Amino acid sequence: SMTIKFRGYLKNNNQLKSVDESRFEKMAIGWIDYLFVFLIILYPLTKSLKLLIFKYNGKILNVFLIDILGFIIVILLMIVHEYFHAITFSKKEDIYIWFQGFGMITHCTEIKNVKEYLYTLLLPNLCITLPLSIFVIFVKLSNPLILKMIGLVSSIIILGAINDLATIVYIIRNRKQIEYLQLSGKYMYYKKAYRGKVEK
Repeated sequence: SMTIKFRGYLKNNNQLKSVDESRFEKMAIGWIDYLFVFLIILYPLTKSLKLLIFKYNGKILNVFLIDILGFIIVILLMIVHEYFHAITFSKKEDIYIWFQGFGMITHCTEIKNVKEYLYTLLLPNLCITLPLSIFVIFVKLSNPLILKMIGLVSSIIILGAINDLATIVYIIRNRKQIEYLQLSGKYMYYKKAYRGKVEK
């Protein structure tokens, strides 16, 4: 059975499992990948931020309480997001989920081909980020506190997807040069496929 281990807070990158990187190229996600992602998320992110700064003339305590509820929802969604990443790896692999900075990461050194890795990166974003982005664009509610909370949750979740999405863009752009991909330490590596053929 699959064992997904929650490892707590990542203090330094040496705690992450490494593999022999000598046969790999380090993935270098460029500004073009981030620019493309920024253009994709710009509209739902703008809508989210507008909701977050929605005017509210009631008690400040209510804003504080709704923010706490919003952050609890964010943490729960982050855990589910990482769990969706984790379940795409093989049952035989060590799969670790860490808290890192203000977010979470899933770490597994399993070798995957382009389609498999795209599935790993896409799954939580198709199940969580995309529906939330669509919801925030079309939401019609009159309660300013609930709108603020939706704005808070969606802003953080959409911003949190940037690295996943930039990695997806990079992999799609370079898919013909990539034979397979593997995480090692804090970086993603790939094995080069030469002239469209797999190197033996």
